[in-house]
Amino acid sequence: MATPGLTIRRLTRAVCLACCGLGLMSAAHAETLAQTFALAQQHNPALRSAQADYQAALSGIGLARSRLLPQLVAGAGISANAHDNSENPLLTKFGMPTSWNYTERDINLVATQSLYQPGDRIGVEQAELAARIAYLKFVQQNQTLMLQVASRYFDVLAAQDTLRSLEEQQKAVVQQRAAAQANFDAGNGTIVDVRDAQARVDLTSAQTLAAKNQLQLAQTNLGQVVGASLQGALAPLSPDASLRPPAGDLHDWVRKAEEHNLGVDQARLGVQLARLSAKKARTGDLPTISAYARVDHDATSVGGPLFPFGNRANMASIGVQLRWALVTGGAVQSDVEQTAQLLDKSQADLDAARLGAAQQARAAYLNLQSSLAQVKALDAAIASSRSSLQANETGFKVGMRVNIDVLNALSQLFETQRQADRARYDVVVNALRLKDAAGVLSPSDVEALNALLAKP
Repeated sequence: MATPGLTIRRLTRAVCLACCGLGLMSAAHAETLAQTFALAQQHNPALRSAQADYQAALSGIGLARSRLLPQLVAGAGISANAHDNSENPLLTKFGMPTSWNYTERDINLVATQSLYQPGDRIGVEQAELAARIAYLKFVQQNQTLMLQVASRYFDVLAAQDTLRSLEEQQKAVVQQRAAAQANFDAGNGTIVDVRDAQARVDLTSAQTLAAKNQLQLAQTNLGQVVGASLQGALAPLSPDASLRPPAGDLHDWVRKAEEHNLGVDQARLGVQLARLSAKKARTGDLPTISAYARVDHDATSVGGPLFPFGNRANMASIGVQLRWALVTGGAVQSDVEQTAQLLDKSQADLDAARLGAAQQARAAYLNLQSSLAQVKALDAAIASSRSSLQANETGFKVGMRVNIDVLNALSQLFETQRQADRARYDVVVNALRLKDAAGVLSPSDVEALNALLAKP
């Protein structure tokens, strides 16, 4: 059976290959949503941080396993020693030296092997779970990045549409002012009509300036999440793009979120990790057993007439060592109590994650349905506003309507068009948010959405 570390590596490789399949591009150029997302994957600091954290967690598995594997340590030492035995009367009586100096050299090789270390074995399981949690965080960050890029991408398109609409509205209002001025000059209109038109021109000019500023902010926000400056026009959403919601009713999506939301998955693994921590804490008062083997080469050189030749010795030992902490000052019991409380906390966190995921899916689903209804209603409102404008323009020409009626109809038509454009983008983004809440958002969704874009 494949080890968790290898399985996680394969999953990561699959995610990376799927992401790279969205398209390669230069580091400072983006046009389509897929290209913008690919650029964000290369430069977004949050994603790079999550990836590095995951790689570090994988290394932690090897570190935990190393404690169960044989250890081999080499050592060497040298010491200079001085021995003074001048107070010994026997040495003085027989004329023997009472002090001498000697040098001791030691080389050793020690091998150890863990035989029974319950805490270390549990530590391996903890490291594997921690790596799985880090992987889910990496995938979740990738999904978050998809959602952020798509949301800010369409914010830019919406800001462009708003600016374009206001510029067109400005032209229409200027034309209407010219018509009002011509009627006034011909004696068929009033100065009120001219003043109303001029006021509307000034208002639209102010709105246009604000829209330009909003577009710059939207572009800056997109560049911030991408992590690099963008050049080139963004591909707009095709006017005839089919905006179909994902299949499933509210109950289905809430159930998916409770079961598959990545935050819920992480909390579920967090409970398992807390159980292992509690289990490991209970091993604190158990004995540990390890085997060891040691080889020493010792050389001693002594100066003076007593031991002129020194000594050389080789020693070898092998055995089993048992260590048992009998008194720990209450540390083990405190650790057991602490991990038990942390286990309760992790279970509460899991319940909170399920509730949060369900609410997130519920809100995304309702917002999606609302956006779809708004698109339909606003399309009908555009047709009605266009008819109203035509009727008011005709009435103005024959003297049945005043200029303010035409100006109001113009404003209503353009404002309704802007709301309809915004609602279309909201449908797309809310559909992505719904999939994100359910934990099923993938790079293929970006590809599918990219197919709905027109060429810039």
